[in-house]
Amino acid sequence: MYRHILNLLQEFLGGKAEIMLASGLLALAIAVLLLLSKSWRRGVAEALEGGGWRAVVMGLVNSFLMLMVGTALVAALGGAMLVQSGLFSEEHGQVTQRNREAMRTNWGDPHEQRELSVRHYVTEEKAFILFKDGRQVPEDEIGSGDAEQIGENPVKVKRKVRKPVPQNSIVRGKVDVDLRMNYRPKGSAFYTCYEDTWHLAYTAKNRSDQETEAEFRFRMPAAHGIYDQFTITVDGMNWTENLVFKDNAQTWTMPMKPGQQVQIEIAYASRGMEYIRYTPAYMAHREQYKVTMRIYPDAADGNEPARGSQQFVWDKHMALPIGSVTPHVRKASPADGQPMVLEWNMTSAATSLGMGVILPDIKQPGWYVARLLHEAPLGLMLLAAGLVVTWILLGRQTHLFSLGVLVVGYYLFYTFVAYLSDYPISFASCFVLGALATLSLAALYLWLGWGRNYAAHQTLALVAAFTIYYPLAVVMDEHMDLMRQILYWFLAAYAAMLAVVMLWRRRRSAAA
Repeated sequence: MYRHILNLLQEFLGGKAEIMLASGLLALAIAVLLLLSKSWRRGVAEALEGGGWRAVVMGLVNSFLMLMVGTALVAALGGAMLVQSGLFSEEHGQVTQRNREAMRTNWGDPHEQRELSVRHYVTEEKAFILFKDGRQVPEDEIGSGDAEQIGENPVKVKRKVRKPVPQNSIVRGKVDVDLRMNYRPKGSAFYTCYEDTWHLAYTAKNRSDQETEAEFRFRMPAAHGIYDQFTITVDGMNWTENLVFKDNAQTWTMPMKPGQQVQIEIAYASRGMEYIRYTPAYMAHREQYKVTMRIYPDAADGNEPARGSQQFVWDKHMALPIGSVTPHVRKASPADGQPMVLEWNMTSAATSLGMGVILPDIKQPGWYVARLLHEAPLGLMLLAAGLVVTWILLGRQTHLFSLGVLVVGYYLFYTFVAYLSDYPISFASCFVLGALATLSLAALYLWLGWGRNYAAHQTLALVAAFTIYYPLAVVMDEHMDLMRQILYWFLAAYAAMLAVVMLWRRRRSAAA
């Protein structure tokens, strides 16, 4: 822990961190020894009884020493909480770039499936003129200034040339995707993985008045991965033996007569990570296009339990990848284990956007405890400030020892919950056990040491608020800001009430 605290100080102080730390510890030790010294306490008491400038100086010095010790105690515990938070995050649910890249290598990249591409070509015989410098130029491209280069008797050759026939060949498309979440562990965290099954059906047409050689190109959704049960059929016939893999795409050629239509179906099963998207050709007109995605929750498999939400809701769980269009139909999961259904249905449309979804992450192991530890230093500081203000406004002297007991108990609440979470019990059970232990310690100390008086009850209520309400506020992610604002307003109203009570008592004493 010392090493982690020193690293934190070095980020702010550089090479002087060790000197500053040693100087601070020495000053703190001197302050503690003075406050514990009977001679110092007796000297302060005599000075206060005698009054005058000596009383002011001794009072200020004593208050400064108490403030320094109390601040150092709170700062030390807050720093320890930050260190505990960092250590806990390293061992519980820490997502790292290295592990993410390793998972992508072993499991698969995000899938970005592109539309089937079709290009048409015709082969023509064309005459070329041979130039003296060895060039071959099509006869119909010879200019008047080329006479010197071709000589008096030009040499002609005829060659077959493959010429593209531009057209919008895809008439309609229908894409069905079944996707099942499968959160996979790597290191101390789980990563958002899935298994997907694709079925793509296209109608392709030769819209020209020539018989063409059609070149089909089906680009794979990722540069590497596994594609199981991969099949391609053309008009119901298995076309797999005609495939040639080129530039991360399965390609094939076939002749097509003028106006001929073919039905092409492609299917495969694979797996990927984080998001999935289907992208049609850029602004290409399609008579009809429909994309349907069914997203199933993570299911229990053997000894592995189901992870993540078992019912998906669009606004709560899903998001759009950049450059994607919102689904026209969004059906939430009707029951646990049932799929969410997303549909994009377009007629006579052209688009520059894709159809896809960013899949939901899950709360990592220890997420609630990590959240508590991350917000704990602020809660500790507010509790300490609240206790000091309460005691001052209630007319009690600031009890440095009492402050130490209560803030140490509050620190132990968080560490106790963190260590309990390593055992197979729920977060709620860890929280209840830690809260009961902390409140029992505070109640025994206050009621047995201070008695059952107003100041003891107020102090215990303040400790209870920061032991129960504040931790619940920080783990309720959706309402955290609102709940903390309510707490701040309550503390302000509480301090104002105590100030009013103190003024009222003073006025009543003066009147009496």
